[in-house]
Amino acid sequence: MLSVTYFYREPRKTGVSIEGIFSLVKNCLKDKAEIKEFYCDGKLSRLQNIRLAGKAANKINHITGDVNFLVIGLRGKKTILTIHDFGFYENPVHSKLVKLIYRTFWYYFPLKFVNIVTVVSEFTKQKLVHYFNFPESRIRVIHDPVKPIFKPVKKESLNAPPVILMMGTGKHKNLDNLIEAAKGMNVHVDIIGWPAQDELEKLKAYKIPHTIYNGLTDSEVNERYIACDILFMASFYEGFGMPIIEAQSVGRPVITSNTGAMKEVGEGSAILVDPHNAMEIRSAIDSLVNNRRLYDDMVERGFANAAEYDYRKIAEQYLDVYKELDKS
Repeated sequence: MLSVTYFYREPRKTGVSIEGIFSLVKNCLKDKAEIKEFYCDGKLSRLQNIRLAGKAANKINHITGDVNFLVIGLRGKKTILTIHDFGFYENPVHSKLVKLIYRTFWYYFPLKFVNIVTVVSEFTKQKLVHYFNFPESRIRVIHDPVKPIFKPVKKESLNAPPVILMMGTGKHKNLDNLIEAAKGMNVHVDIIGWPAQDELEKLKAYKIPHTIYNGLTDSEVNERYIACDILFMASFYEGFGMPIIEAQSVGRPVITSNTGAMKEVGEGSAILVDPHNAMEIRSAIDSLVNNRRLYDDMVERGFANAAEYDYRKIAEQYLDVYKELDKS
């Protein structure tokens, strides 16, 4: 049986998307591979964690993300690195020094010692090739799996007023343009996250009914998908865009961006808009709210799209990579 060790960042109570992904994979492969787990110790330095990772090395080693530097301790071993996005690296707020350190220890050195890199989208793959000239022959695109808790729930009729759900906050999530689009419309906006003060003030000034949620469990997030009528995820940047697939799995139409990974994930099954164009976003909302035939068509397209991200399929794709590396 294959023997694989997963290497994770330090344990945390929130922001556990990476851990959730590979927990699903591990459970699916329990009869096909022996999977052990290593967690970084947040009380230790990165150098100490690198040394501990080296001692935990297995026949096959998988750095699951956000701790790329651990690869340095696994040099000479068969190692897979998963890269989810380049959001931090591309963020213009970071100084040149911070960017240089991050580039060196998260990418430059780790990529020298890794055998295979898996990325969650073609978009991220192209970023990897562009920034680091990493050979495409050693890159595998494996999408993030949708959790089985997100299941179809039929929407008999839309809420009055219709509820638009937005998952996540931060300026790149584009709440500002959703607010501009919703100004004067008869809609309610549900937001999962922590909106900025200026965004809260604008919601109040425009008299847009809204509810804010945060710290939700998967079950509670699922309830919000069920309760909403439309998911808005027209961000300026995403490495993947899992809420698109989650909402589609539940049976809710999605408005997302016509660029990057979101276009890759949603094209043909979601309404694509220019995230910078509030009027285009407004038109997309209006079309879904007032055209039930379009609404139902997008729901059916969403179901078909989400099926491609079934966690069992994704687990088998990772298993294929482990087998490939095992034979090399």
